[in-house]
Amino acid sequence: MKLDRKNLLWEGSRMFLPEHRRALLQQRKNATKLAVPKIDEQQLETMTYILQEAIEYEQPVLATYVTTYEVTCFCGFVDKVNQMEKYIQLSNGSQTEKIPFYLLVDVTWP
Repeated sequence: MKLDRKNLLWEGSRMFLPEHRRALLQQRKNATKLAVPKIDEQQLETMTYILQEAIEYEQPVLATYVTTYEVTCFCGFVDKVNQMEKYIQLSNGSQTEKIPFYLLVDVTWP
């Protein structure tokens, strides 16, 4: 009987401990974390203007914001702008999102 030593040579090293797997996944996750971008004054004024117009004329907006691992967009109507707690609340009929000001990247018309 002939043994194929190519595969058997590394057979014992296929074991991957659960602790190693968790550590590897955590390391990959941390490598993909996004930083909150700085917004210049002109872009901030544009976003403020669009939010005011959306509230006044009841128009939907497209808010782009940063989560921990990705940039997310949400389209909806402005329900509330809370300046004390610094967030905007958008809803599109089926979902409601509270987005903190510091996570906002852009607010545009859809």
